[in-house]
Amino acid sequence: PLVLVGPGTGCAPFRALIEDRAILSADEPAAPILFFFGCRNETKDFLYKDFWFSHMKNCKVLSEQKGGGFFVAFSRDQAQKVYVQHKIQEEGIKVWNFLKSGAWVYVAGSATKMPADVMSTLEEVISSEGSFSKESAS
Repeated sequence: PLVLVGPGTGCAPFRALIEDRAILSADEPAAPILFFFGCRNETKDFLYKDFWFSHMKNCKVLSEQKGGGFFVAFSRDQAQKVYVQHKIQEEGIKVWNFLKSGAWVYVAGSATKMPADVMSTLEEVISSEGSFSKESAS
């Protein structure tokens, strides 16, 4: 299983992973993918929107039927900013179940605050859903 976090242009390398998984799943069952994408505005910079949605439909690799999911955070489309780490927190049970099953986590995109915020959120999910101390979760 994969947990992908790719806000903005960080989503680009994940197109290849998702396309590869889609090709593999045509011949044999493939492990599921949770993908967290974020951008400022849905109408201005929702990169590869049609691609992501095409892989959510008809039991494809990002579909809930295949055990996956696609979650989007638009940080500037509402008064309260929403980032990928907020979506990870909202989907904490799914993320925890993926991690328990040995999921690999990939984060791509901004090298400033986002990776640390995502790591902190993953630690919170592990701590709360897995009943671990903050230190153990780290």
